[in-house]
Amino acid sequence: MEIAYPFTIYKNAEEDLLAAGSKPLIHVNTLAQICFRAFSQAPDFPKPEIVILDHQAVEGISQPGRFELDFDHNYFKKTGEIGSELAKEKRFRLGLSHEKNTDEKQVLESYEKAVLLHGELSIVFENRQVNSKETAIQWITD
Repeated sequence: MEIAYPFTIYKNAEEDLLAAGSKPLIHVNTLAQICFRAFSQAPDFPKPEIVILDHQAVEGISQPGRFELDFDHNYFKKTGEIGSELAKEKRFRLGLSHEKNTDEKQVLESYEKAVLLHGELSIVFENRQVNSKETAIQWITD
């Protein structure tokens, strides 16, 4: 008996990105654990805003948007839609957005370490204007 393994060939990069976007990048519980671990290392600093650009990026959250963490009640609360500055983003699906401040280096390092502990994930850092504010975004990728 022969064994066959199916494959798909994508004709352009945009199709490839859409196909990759069809499976979750991370589970909601894992994302919460990452954020909790990082926040406990820097509790005096503000929590990041979770930016979900693709409704399938986080298993357990079925819609894109901006979310905040509530560790007291164990949930992600949707705080808004994706603004026009991020809506056109095609390279990334999930990010941690931090307002720029003087002590941001410790916060960014804390979240990066927590993400990297999960082995299959990595961080791409970007400074960007969001809602007319200088913002540091840590894009979570696989």
